[in-house]
Amino acid sequence: MTAPANGQAAASGHSVHAPSDADVTLPPRSHVCFISPYIRAYLEPGAETHVGGAQRQQYLLATRLRERGHTVSFVSFESEGDTRERIDGFDVWNTLPATNDAVAAPKALAKILRTIRRVDADLFYVRGNPPLCILASYCCALLDESLVYVVANDSNVELSKLSTHHGLFEYTLPKLAYVDAIGRADRVVAQTDHQRDILADVFDIQSTVVPNGYTVPPDDEVVPASERGHVLWVGTLDPDQKRPERFLDLAERLPGVDFRMVGWSEDAAYRSGIVDRADALPNLAFEGFVPPDEIDRHYRDAVAYVNTSAYEGFPNTVLESWRFAVPVVSLRAVLDGLLADAGVGYRTGTMDELTETVDRLWNDRDEAAATGRAGREYLQDNYALDAVYETYAGIFTDIISGP
Repeated sequence: MTAPANGQAAASGHSVHAPSDADVTLPPRSHVCFISPYIRAYLEPGAETHVGGAQRQQYLLATRLRERGHTVSFVSFESEGDTRERIDGFDVWNTLPATNDAVAAPKALAKILRTIRRVDADLFYVRGNPPLCILASYCCALLDESLVYVVANDSNVELSKLSTHHGLFEYTLPKLAYVDAIGRADRVVAQTDHQRDILADVFDIQSTVVPNGYTVPPDDEVVPASERGHVLWVGTLDPDQKRPERFLDLAERLPGVDFRMVGWSEDAAYRSGIVDRADALPNLAFEGFVPPDEIDRHYRDAVAYVNTSAYEGFPNTVLESWRFAVPVVSLRAVLDGLLADAGVGYRTGTMDELTETVDRLWNDRDEAAATGRAGREYLQDNYALDAVYETYAGIFTDIISGP
């Protein structure tokens, strides 16, 4: 393995500027393997498996790597069929156990160890998923393989929030193992300055800030604000983080505005409660789960996108909105306060202010169009996928070509 994470240089700010060509030329035919349990939903159009922004970012980066001539593979959940498949130009190893249960950890460790040995990539990449980070980190250390760990959400670094997504982390020992695992990675990547600062100040782990990136569709795919028909919410139906009830509250407050909700939860009882409330609102359409390759149409027709989360990392839904010049209205601060500071959205803070802002945008399409255009321009200038790719290529080059 190369130099540990504690020796990394930290970068600040959100903008990504590509290094010189000499700095980002990966060794020919480098092999990068993404250990990503849910990635098949992006590899197979129309897949019915719920996925989030972490998988979207891995798929976008993997596609760029493949286009540049590099070998890219994925390690995904185990299946009853072939252990190894060729899908969409990628090798997919279906070997990850579908459980985070501590009792199953030895079996999971053995399977991941065996798979990493068989894949034999130049480096392995894990995004979020603290239990997987622990297993992959120790397997890579045992096999002398290189690992990049990417923070996917604030809860990945704020240990008080870890247990809301992973019950295993209600206990101290798994938390300590996770922090140790992060420190063992060859490079740690944070999405925001907030995440970088926590890693450095609390855990003495240095990281490089690399924001999420996205492609920008052509101008002719942007629908005029005057022709759009709903206010949009997209996310996991998660009461602790995403708080979809706030969006339902908003729809109740604004009966003259049309709302659309896209989301899903494996918790059938909670999901049923959300659906029942949504069905009772004549101005709200609940779409449920939407495959990744079909989500764009919901953004194109949105007057505004509303984020109700209690906390985030770097929400892909913000970039997905800006791609189609959709103004972003957030109940809480996201992206280190960028929305208000850069004039590319609205940070409201209270339900009353959220209600007032959405109502104003619905009735003032000129303001909606202007804010949406500002967001789209900001995406083009700061989060273009090619620039993000070049930054990762520089990180990967440092690791692969290092001592």
